[in-house]
Amino acid sequence: MTAVDDRLGHMVKSLEQELSGAKDAALRPMGLTVPQYQALLVIADTPGISGAELARRCLVTPQTMTTVLGNLTVKGLIERRTVPGQGRAMETTITAAGKRLLGRADKKIVEVEELLSGQLTKADQQSLRKLLEKCRSAFANVAPAAVAAEESAPATRPARKTTAKKAAAAKRPAKKAATKRTASRAKKA
Repeated sequence: MTAVDDRLGHMVKSLEQELSGAKDAALRPMGLTVPQYQALLVIADTPGISGAELARRCLVTPQTMTTVLGNLTVKGLIERRTVPGQGRAMETTITAAGKRLLGRADKKIVEVEELLSGQLTKADQQSLRKLLEKCRSAFANVAPAAVAAEESAPATRPARKTTAKKAAAAKRPAKKAATKRTASRAKKA
């Protein structure tokens, strides 16, 4: 076993990739991707769900969900309509064709997931769920941006001094600062 193989995070990611690959292989003949299947499953469970909430529930970015929803709409598997008084927000529902395809797809995905659960007793499955939730809770209070900033900042680099002018500019709203820069450039031209 190598140092990478011994890492718990690597093992979790490896299992996730194996599971996702098996799901992808089961769904491909039906013309679905794993994110499309997940979206259909959540939409069927939560009719009228917004795209933003759907992205959160499916663990993808809003941009990815926009693409997924566009593809599902083109295939006639979902319908989207605007919500009066909600600006650009749209509610999403599954069509009859979407329900039929989801029924077939879900049977295949359950078969794939049974390969995983079949390796464990019911007690093991409950223990695994508890252990996974315990692992997830380790990240509950960690802001992703803070972790990224901490990882990218050199450990020995001293903090930079901020001039009064830079500090004042940082406090200005971005739009106001951009307007001043544009006006300044126009004067120079």
